Amino acid sequence: MFRTSVRRYFHVGAKAMAACVCAAVLLMMGGCNLIFQEETSDTSGDSTSGTVSASTVLSETDTTGDTGSSDTSSASDGSADPSASSESSEETSASETEYSNPESMYSSYAHMVSFDPVNGLARFDYFDMLKGQAAIDWLVAHEGYTVADATALVNDFADSEFVYKNINPQLRTADMSEVDITMMYHSDGTQVPGAETVSLTYAQFVTLYSGHSSAVLESFFYYVTVSGGEITKVDQVYWP
Repeated sequence: MFRTSVRRYFHVGAKAMAACVCAAVLLMMGGCNLIFQEETSDTSGDSTSGTVSASTVLSETDTTGDTGSSDTSSASDGSADPSASSESSEETSASETEYSNPESMYSSYAHMVSFDPVNGLARFDYFDMLKGQAAIDWLVAHEGYTVADATALVNDFADSEFVYKNINPQLRTADMSEVDITMMYHSDGTQVPGAETVSLTYAQFVTLYSGHSSAVLESFFYYVTVSGGEITKVDQVYWP
């Protein structure tokens, strides 16, 4: 390092002396312009070199700054998004009201086994009401009756009597806010006179259930009407 400093110092001194001598000589010869051009050229070269070095350093600093900024951005991207939580809550709420029914839905008598006033969903347990030959065949095949005994029993049925068949545990679901509703009760829990049902709005049905759930779930059964694969009407049926 010492030798380098001396060498540079000597070099600068030599150039200064040479410049003085040449200046004196060339001043008379009109050649000073050439010397000054060379000095200007050398100085310009050093400035350019210094500028490049500074530019390189700044570039590295900027790159480091960009990297830091990128890291910060990544950290921000990884932070919790409140809107994502809100969307998740909405999806959960939506999924709670979803339900599925068999692809081949049909109209049938049914018991309403549950109703949820929060989402409006009622679940029904379908059953078959067998009469005539269908009732006889069922009694023979499943209840141990002889043909003669089953025939005698069924032929003696009153109009309101039937053989109850319920072998499918699958429940069907209806959105009560979307169907037509007729009931044997008014919204205040009063039973209608006779066998004629009364139409209720969904709000009236909820009121009836809230105050008199037994009238909805434990009294008369229902006839569920299906149209286009969906339950469209729920009628409570008077049955003596």
